[in-house]
Amino acid sequence: MTAPTLRVRDLRVASPFTELLHGISFDIAPGERVGLIGESGSGKSLTATSVMGLLPQTLTATGSVLVSGIDTNLLAAPERRLNKVRGNTMAMVFQEPMTALNPLMRVGAQVAEIMTIHRTEPGRRQARERAIDLLEQVKLPSPAQVALAFPHQLSGGQRQRVLLAMAMANNPQLLLCDEPTTALDVTVQAEVLKLIKNLVIDRGSSLLLITHDIAVIAEVCQRVLVLHQGTIVEDGPVGRVLTAPQHPYTQKLIAASNLAAVDHRGRLHTLALPAPVPSSPVPSSVVPSRVETDAAAPPILPPYRAAHQSLDLGGLPTIFNEVAGVPVISVRGLSRQYRRRGGGLFSPVPIVHGLREVSFDVAEGQRFGIVGESGSGKSTLLRMLCALDQPSSGTVDVLGQPIAGAAERHLRDFRSQVQIVFQDPMGSLDPRMKVRDIVAEPLHHVDRTEALARVEAQLAAVGLDADAMDRHPHQFSGGQRQRISIARALITRPRVLVADEAVSALDVLVRAQVLNLLADLVDEYRLTLVFVSHDLGVIRHLCDTVAVVSGGRIVECGPTGDVYDHPLHPYTRQLVSATPSIHELTGA
Repeated sequence: MTAPTLRVRDLRVASPFTELLHGISFDIAPGERVGLIGESGSGKSLTATSVMGLLPQTLTATGSVLVSGIDTNLLAAPERRLNKVRGNTMAMVFQEPMTALNPLMRVGAQVAEIMTIHRTEPGRRQARERAIDLLEQVKLPSPAQVALAFPHQLSGGQRQRVLLAMAMANNPQLLLCDEPTTALDVTVQAEVLKLIKNLVIDRGSSLLLITHDIAVIAEVCQRVLVLHQGTIVEDGPVGRVLTAPQHPYTQKLIAASNLAAVDHRGRLHTLALPAPVPSSPVPSSVVPSRVETDAAAPPILPPYRAAHQSLDLGGLPTIFNEVAGVPVISVRGLSRQYRRRGGGLFSPVPIVHGLREVSFDVAEGQRFGIVGESGSGKSTLLRMLCALDQPSSGTVDVLGQPIAGAAERHLRDFRSQVQIVFQDPMGSLDPRMKVRDIVAEPLHHVDRTEALARVEAQLAAVGLDADAMDRHPHQFSGGQRQRISIARALITRPRVLVADEAVSALDVLVRAQVLNLLADLVDEYRLTLVFVSHDLGVIRHLCDTVAVVSGGRIVECGPTGDVYDHPLHPYTRQLVSATPSIHELTGA
């Protein structure tokens, strides 16, 4: 029999206080694609970092990790030996691209560096040319310009594709992917998953794919391992595990992944939920009629506009629609251009259009969803709604206050009324602060005793124990860090909550709890919600209205169910068709 590419035996990982992985064992055969699923904190990322020899110094690992062609137990190998293996024999795509990329280096140089270190290209010039080819292979637009950009100049999804290009650079024997499509919209996710699958098939590489998205496992993998509290509870072919799961935990995971299964209140089925909060239905009058626009033609403004308002839009065609009351958010003609460094001494500076003449209204209590591809302008729009960026043209009114161009001293009350949950939790949490101080930071004029009580209650609401208060962000998994970000945003009871991929890093069980929590808070406190997600299923469940963004423009907008079931614009149809489903993929 052929030796396995990866052989893990009795892998145990422990902190000074407790054991985190309890003797797991598995093999990955040459060319085999294996998925690893489980809830946040179950040990998925610990497994991958143990294989790569990247565990933090506070953790210890015992057992054995053997890679074909390497005659050393990687758990006991010296760092010099591991440096020759990483990026060459095996490579890894990390979950959080902003923390994995060097913020001071251009992305092209970072991709080329992988090849120059391992000497897989004869020179620096060849490495740079190969880097541009790799950026093109992972479907990045204008790869030569992207190569000159710094990580902060790219969207979250674009940064994730840069990491994939780096992992592909030296044709690794074993590819480990830790949530590689977390930050990607469904259309790009489908492309990247196909790219990963083709990579391992064409080159005979083996794959360990870590994800909380069961449909992604069904799309790419042949075999699946289910990890629960540091123990593998189920191992088998994807078709059998997803259609006839044997372990109760696997059954709960698959049930929670179905966003269409709700109770009589429209809430997802979860485990150990708090008592339901009485809710008030959102008036149907805040749900607008449906509009499609043409991204290639002069922009047609989406339908959000109060009938009694008068606005000169400079001759642009306008579609009128009634919205109950004065809108909480009113955006008119919003555009944003960026200047990117590049070109020769006398060449014009490239201009990137982040947003192009975007206009919409959001009524009080409305759940407004925004979907679109990576780099389409979704996060740029959210930053402007939160006065964290300034438009090149257009106006933004939030809670009756013009915020475009407003001085920071005039935005103090606005900051307490509008809160945001960012896409990258590690980048938005201060690594030097304890969780109790992070979550309590937005509270002003509140004594410490009351603040700590509110922090503990808010952490419990997002599924974290009270002992999390005395820990730092690096001591949590990616999904747990996202829950800390959500707790911090909700603790001030804001009038407007803006969420940028707020559940993208969460496993399906915790995602259901957080979505129910957001729905309860919106109903109980009449929160106005603006929610960005690449997962159209999440938008359909949580939001009553959706705007589809492509190329910096809103190309379709209307009630979520109508847009999902009967898309008008070609891009919307592509978005819906690219959404993975375990039921379609397994025939269940």
